[in-house]
Amino acid sequence: MDSLPGAAQAGERLKRTALRDFGPVADHHVRQGTSYKVTLDPHEAPLPALLKFALNLIGIEAHGPAEKVAWWVNFTYRGEWCELAHQKFGLRLYLQTEARKEEARKTQAQIIKQLRSSMRTVETLILDAAPQLLGKGDATVVNQHMSLDRAYRYFRERAIEPAVIEDERIVHGPVEGSLLGAAITFKSGKFQMQMNAFHDMVAAITAYLSRLEHDLVLALAFSGFDPAADDLTHVIGSRWGEKFERLLGTQGEAARFRQRLTDVVERWRNPYSHGGFEKGHGATIYLHTPGLGAVPVGLTKVRSSPMFSFLPVTETEIADVFDLFDEFDAWLASELPDAMRWIDSGLDVRFDEVFRTVLAEAQQENDFGGFLEYHEYRQAVIDNMDY
Repeated sequence: MDSLPGAAQAGERLKRTALRDFGPVADHHVRQGTSYKVTLDPHEAPLPALLKFALNLIGIEAHGPAEKVAWWVNFTYRGEWCELAHQKFGLRLYLQTEARKEEARKTQAQIIKQLRSSMRTVETLILDAAPQLLGKGDATVVNQHMSLDRAYRYFRERAIEPAVIEDERIVHGPVEGSLLGAAITFKSGKFQMQMNAFHDMVAAITAYLSRLEHDLVLALAFSGFDPAADDLTHVIGSRWGEKFERLLGTQGEAARFRQRLTDVVERWRNPYSHGGFEKGHGATIYLHTPGLGAVPVGLTKVRSSPMFSFLPVTETEIADVFDLFDEFDAWLASELPDAMRWIDSGLDVRFDEVFRTVLAEAQQENDFGGFLEYHEYRQAVIDNMDY
């Protein structure tokens, strides 16, 4: 959309309230006095663009970009020249005045206070339009693949190679006056290592599923996303299996991988994600059975439960889980090559029509590599403000 619904009304409201002392710089305006600069704390303006937008709403234009400056807005405050500039090293407010330094600093503090007050109106305006914007795909999803992958790799490494723990054997001498002799307690370092490996494996599975869900959402932009059929908010909130089917289908190799991943999730992760209760209650509930006493719901199938023995997982089972993940990752990269290359680049993913159209053209011309390289370059320019 060209403008947000209600933007004009919001601008008029700001002119009467938070930004009533602000105005455009007249062509004949003469700058006099000393220039004072202050850098706004990130907590004061976590999203600098909101301040720029507020000034735009009352008819004051922004300029830029330029070398090391993303944008700047020239305006007057109670008749004195000011500039708000989003520069490489921070958001800065400039004031040129003939007033003394102490008064100038007070004026700058007041300008910042009023600009911050304007953000409430801007945020309300944007949030009201959010459903419509998301419905059209006018959104960018932040690429968190790298941070999620780091968590997975961290727990995976610990599960495969747990920290060495030595056996602990403690001799407790006899208590004076007691008939009991010395006692010995023993803690197996190997047993503790195996338990730690199991806990880290469960954490690694959880981290892997989190990364997979995230990647499937990002990949949607490269897999025929259609805002008329795909509700981005619904996709993000759906279960991992639904995301999997939307991107990869329900037949052939996709179906086989889906089942194998489901088996891992149901056996190892789900019991610890749902209060310790397994699917079907296998080893987590015992039935009081006449003639038998208390027996697990899973009966003899309980042997496959991670809660059946003191050592719920073996080194071989841990290796099998991660071998499956590696096999699936390789297959996913072959099925969604463009999406996974983009995701691995760390670039955020846009879902808007312009991005989808240019992407489709690049794919049709077999030039996805050039498309990706261009956007990596553009992001580097933005990050460094090398305009």
